[in-house]
This record gives sequence, structure tokens and C-alpha cells, in this order.
Amino acid sequence: MLVRDNFGPWSKDSLVTSQIPSIKIPGLYTCEDHDIPDVSAKLKEMTKDTYLHEEIFGSYCHLGEYIHCPVDMAFEYAANVYSLEEWSFSLRQFQHIGGGLYKGIEYLAKDTPIYIRAEAYPDSRVVDYPCAWDQGEELWMRYYFRFIDAMPTLGKPGTVMLWTNCKHPYYDRNVTNVPDYISNGRERTDRKWVGDIWKYFDAIHRIETMNLKAILEYRFANG
Repeated sequence: MLVRDNFGPWSKDSLVTSQIPSIKIPGLYTCEDHDIPDVSAKLKEMTKDTYLHEEIFGSYCHLGEYIHCPVDMAFEYAANVYSLEEWSFSLRQFQHIGGGLYKGIEYLAKDTPIYIRAEAYPDSRVVDYPCAWDQGEELWMRYYFRFIDAMPTLGKPGTVMLWTNCKHPYYDRNVTNVPDYISNGRERTDRKWVGDIWKYFDAIHRIETMNLKAILEYRFANG
């Protein structure tokens, strides 16, 4: 598939449609079928004063933070897997075991190794941390980061950090037909399974986000 650069030129003819015009797709909610009073009522219906925890954090955990340091500094710091030993709450003692894969200790659970990669993409300032408790065969726990120049985004110098986690089925104890390296870990009785603490992911990652912000801002101001 040909993907043009960010500056085009694009054309309607090059749009991926599978030869199905959007007007033929059921369920779309657009201005062609709904006027402003209609959509205003819809927005009020969809917006609540309070939300259940599951509604916000059931399948995804999204975080965002402003960091007062240059965006390239933030990206380069996070791109180094050893930064996790400083700003994460409990990941420590990484050792490279080959092919860009690192093994460390997850101190959030008893006798639990964690396997991780730091995959960095300088052009987009994206850092992905695929990782997994117990084994390095399938890195199914995914932490996706993007570092954005805050000047065009918020009108002030610095970095906007966005972080998203997705709830893989392996987190859920009720999901069956999983590989042995997952079932063996879930069946341990001397510790919690990582999925047991999914409801606390937003809280623990907000703590870690504050750590990351504090480290970068202090070093930028005093380095």
C-alpha cells in the first residue's frame, strides 16, 4: 500500500473505501442526517455528571501530562529502557538478554520477572514498551507513549506526554484457552495476577506519570 508523506497531495480518489461509499454504511451520525438541535440533544444525552469506573477504565487506560522540558529530552529519556528503573514504581534491575529484550524484576508482585522492549520511533517521538510478566515469549502487555511539542499544542514550551494501555484478554482470569505461560502465571497462589489489579492501573500509572514529570523537570531546571 502506498502511503504519501504528511504533506500530500491527497485526493478523494486515493481514499481507502473498499468500493463502499460512506453513505451506504449504516449507523453513521453526521450533519447530513441530523441538524444542530438534534446533535445538541444527543451530546447532552451522552454526557454525564458522573461515570462508573468501568465506563472510563474498563478496556483502556489513558493518561496525559504536561512536562516542562524540551520534547526531545523527554523522548530520548523514555526511549532508554533503563529510565523505567527511575520513574516506574516497581520495575528494577534490567539486564539485556539479547535481541533488544530485557529482563527485570517486578517488585509489585512476589518473585515476578518482567520481560520488556523499548521500541522508539524518533520521527514521531513514539515509545512503545511491549512487556509481560513471567515470560518473554509473548509480550502482550503494551504501554504506548507519545511525546508532543507543547508549543503548537498548548501554546507554551515543553512536552505533552500521552500514555495508553489496552486491556488484553490475558488480563482476565475468566478467559480460557490461553498458553501455558499465561495459565501458569494466573494460577499462582503466592501473588496477585497482573489482571487482578487492572482497576488500579490508572492510579498507579498516574503516580508513575508524576515521577516521570518530576525527574524530567528537575533535571531540565538544574542540569
